[in-house]
Amino acid sequence: MEIIVRGKHFTVSPELEDRAQNKLGHLERYLPLLSDATCDVDLAHEKAKNPERRFVAHVNVSAHGLHLHATGHAEQPEAAIDHAAQVLARQARRQKTRLYHGRQDRPREQPRVDTGLQPDVPARTKRFGIKPMSVAEATEQIEALGHSFYIFEHVDEERVAVLYRRHAGGYGLIIPDNP
Repeated sequence: MEIIVRGKHFTVSPELEDRAQNKLGHLERYLPLLSDATCDVDLAHEKAKNPERRFVAHVNVSAHGLHLHATGHAEQPEAAIDHAAQVLARQARRQKTRLYHGRQDRPREQPRVDTGLQPDVPARTKRFGIKPMSVAEATEQIEALGHSFYIFEHVDEERVAVLYRRHAGGYGLIIPDNP
């Protein structure tokens, strides 16, 4: 991992740079894909009323589309780096769990509650007027309403059509074959 340490309003000592290299180098243990990551450490000395927040360490890690960010505040720059490294270690462990083991916090299957509804009968019926419009106008409507689909009468086809938002991005259009 390439670690770049910069100081704002003070000079970064070689000992401080070594500490950042040592603490942040351990992130590869938690997430192996960080081995060729770039890590930017920005240390700043700020005037703060609370002395425990004088030194700030902003750490950004980027690799293969994965971005981790942490901020540590402390009275000494070493402690600020340590705090940011702890936060990044927690984020890296969480990312590793998501990547290699799937999401562990899936909602458990809830017991079925009898709602008194019959399975073959619609629970709700909506009626609304369909007006003729182009696909561009239907796209504006779906964006304005924030819905995942929109039913309209296609001007060119002169029949009912459904415009829907695709999971992969963009829109899809459903036009029935029969008139």
